[in-house]
Amino acid sequence: MKEKIKLIIITVLATLGVLFVVLLLLPDGGEDDTESAGKASAEQEAVEAEGAENSDEQEAVEVEGAENSAGSEVAGDVSSIFKDESGTEDKSDSSEDKQAEDEEASDSSRAKTGKTVKVNIPASELSDYTIDFNTVALDNSKVTQDIFSDYDITIVHLWGTYCGPCIVEMPQYAEFYKELPDNVNLVAVVIDAYEGIDSNVQEAYDILDEAGAGFLNLRASDDLYDILAQFQYIPSSFLVDREGHLIGEALEGAHFDITVDTLNKYIENS
Repeated sequence: MKEKIKLIIITVLATLGVLFVVLLLLPDGGEDDTESAGKASAEQEAVEAEGAENSDEQEAVEVEGAENSAGSEVAGDVSSIFKDESGTEDKSDSSEDKQAEDEEASDSSRAKTGKTVKVNIPASELSDYTIDFNTVALDNSKVTQDIFSDYDITIVHLWGTYCGPCIVEMPQYAEFYKELPDNVNLVAVVIDAYEGIDSNVQEAYDILDEAGAGFLNLRASDDLYDILAQFQYIPSSFLVDREGHLIGEALEGAHFDITVDTLNKYIENS
């Protein structure tokens, strides 16, 4: 009897043990896991959506910044354009005023003193060619070959604002002009300043002002083309008489000393 009871107890315990094991193996809280997983997925989607929204906002900020930057650049360009135009206009007016002042000072420094020299130009050195032109000075005042008529000899000096040697010797021409006798004159042609075009005009004013040069400076023109085309180098010079006849040879590439020495050939007791 005891053995039978013992066997029953063992069987019951074994059955309970199996049930216990089965219970342990069952997916307890399965619904909770599903709910947790769903919740985690929803949270992840919310995070991703928020990230996308932040990304869109960032892109919008970047676009707005780019537009503002572009707008600033355009505004800056427009501002600089008006500033440059205003500056150029004021600068041009200032240049013409300065040139007028220089010409007045020049006229005063070369007031007629009655000092003249005797000029001797051999007929063999007078060309049959006569200079006939119509151009303007740097200040746009009209000038013709009539500027030669008051002087026995006029030196016509060719120079350019880009020419280093021309700029270096400009002070020498400035002083030379002040010392000329009443019947000898000096005028110049700025070969890179053209009639009707203001390019290089301000540069010419600056160079002349720095050197203290008060002599008349002409702009190149179509009428002067035939003459200027004969010169390949600058500085250069040539001499003319009252009627605009060329005197002697053209002094191509001649520096100040050569020009002065050539003038002295036609001045007695110089």
